[in-house]
This record gives sequence, C-alpha cells and structure tokens, in this order.
Amino acid sequence: MCKSIFFVFVLFAIAAELASQAPTAGKTTLPPGPMQPKVKVTCTQCHDASRITEKHLTRVQWSDELDKMAGLGAAVPDAQRKDFLDYLTTNFGPLKGVAKKKPRSDDSQ
Repeated sequence: MCKSIFFVFVLFAIAAELASQAPTAGKTTLPPGPMQPKVKVTCTQCHDASRITEKHLTRVQWSDELDKMAGLGAAVPDAQRKDFLDYLTTNFGPLKGVAKKKPRSDDSQ
C-alpha cells in the first residue's frame, strides 16, 4: 500500500514538472519587429521561444527549418514565408550568435 501511494505521488510530481515546462512557461521573448507577433503565435504553439532564440542559422537553414515545421503542422503561409525568413535571419542569423570580442587593453606600452 505504501509503495502504491509513493508511486502515485511520483507520477503527480512528474506530471507537475512536465506541465511547468509547457511552451508558455518560458520567459524567453522574441525581438520586436513587424513579424514578431506572427512568429510568436506560429512557433510557440508547440515549443518555447528559446528553441528559436538559441539557434543561429543561415537563411537556407532557417528555410529548411520552416519546411520542417510546416510539415509538422505550423501555419507558415507562402505569402509570408519571405517575411518569416527575414525576421528569423535578421534576429537569429549566424552572426547574431557570435559574441563580440572585447578590445584588448595593451598593457605593454
């Protein structure tokens, strides 16, 4: 009996943890822009915005990603595809993921 109660408790704890990781639970926000609301609605229905913000892809890679997501049911209208790509590439392109180097102070002078 004690093992059964423990098992049920563990199941509830796991369920609560999974629920707290729902797509809307994240605090990551997308940068402002004309396509931000559309990208947010389209992409965060299935995952947190951090799945976007942590990637730094080329335009071709973002295009492939859009194809993959559309194949999984994301609503990416053909008429807005270029706008989606512009937003994603501008905000999450490969150069956006590169940390800017701090100028070196030359102490040898």
